[in-house]
Amino acid sequence: MRHGISVYAGLNVSPEENISLIEKAANEGYEIIFTSAQIPEATKSEKFFEDFTNILINAVEKNFEIILDVNAENVSNFEFEGLTLRLDDGFTPEQIANLSNERKIQLNASTVTKNFLEEISNFGANFENISALHNFYPHVFTGLDSYFFAEQNKLLHDFGMEVGAFVPSQSGRKRPPLCEGLPTLEDCRNFSADLAARFSAALGADFVIIGDGLPTDEELEKVSEVKNDEVVISAKLLTDDTITVDILSNTFTRRPDISKSVIRAIEGRKFLKMTGGTILPDNSPIERNFGDITIDNANFGRYAGEIQIVDDVLPADERVNVIARILPEEIFMTGYIKPGQKFSFKFV
Repeated sequence: MRHGISVYAGLNVSPEENISLIEKAANEGYEIIFTSAQIPEATKSEKFFEDFTNILINAVEKNFEIILDVNAENVSNFEFEGLTLRLDDGFTPEQIANLSNERKIQLNASTVTKNFLEEISNFGANFENISALHNFYPHVFTGLDSYFFAEQNKLLHDFGMEVGAFVPSQSGRKRPPLCEGLPTLEDCRNFSADLAARFSAALGADFVIIGDGLPTDEELEKVSEVKNDEVVISAKLLTDDTITVDILSNTFTRRPDISKSVIRAIEGRKFLKMTGGTILPDNSPIERNFGDITIDNANFGRYAGEIQIVDDVLPADERVNVIARILPEEIFMTGYIKPGQKFSFKFV
């Protein structure tokens, strides 16, 4: 997964803070900078274009991909080489197709339709130069529905496009004028940046951008670790057994056959064999509840080592160790572990 930050000129972040943010993000492995030249509160500033140009210069020096939000009225003002133009309002399908044959462009992932994509294709669009990025939504309760977001991502993937989304900062400085976060998904408005990024990835986002202009160092670090090829869920470890902890450090795959009461990992028993150890009864028997992570112990014979996430309320079983518990606020993430999906745990 690629990761990005948003850097705005003329708002509530000083030029010095913007440059520091760019440097920190580069050190964390970020690859994308999103910025805009059509924020009314920003462009009124007398120093807007000076600060804006300074942002671009520093971003280029750090080898960032620069995504610039433009509309049909101001696009001609930004002919800089190397910019990816995110096309907002006012462009016709033919204009978009023509632009895609000249430079890298980005569509509004939140509003495109299948008919529109077919239309730009008919006009000869070069899809190798086209990606997509969802809107962010400053106004509370207007962010995207999660199901709609996933469906839009699937549509865009079907046309071969990379799709990105915005996540909010909770601990950093939120962008004016509303200062209520800049998420793509309404469900993510009050999520940590890290959880919002992991949820967006689980729904098909290929890259995430922190929408607010001055996230904290901790947020930068945690978002930089988010992957888009597996569902990562935070949990509390309940065992100090070294063999079990070693097994849990791996990435798992959900079995293709869906069980009624548990999510079963394919690899648990294989990982146990690789350790050459034995899983003894531990923290057992206790009742198992939603979000518990379990491992079958030696009393379960050939099933020893099987990893499961409990999706029900199950009775105590002396053959099963309860070894971790998903944080209550992240249990919902288990619903996005589909058959064949990779998943892993981060322990807090």
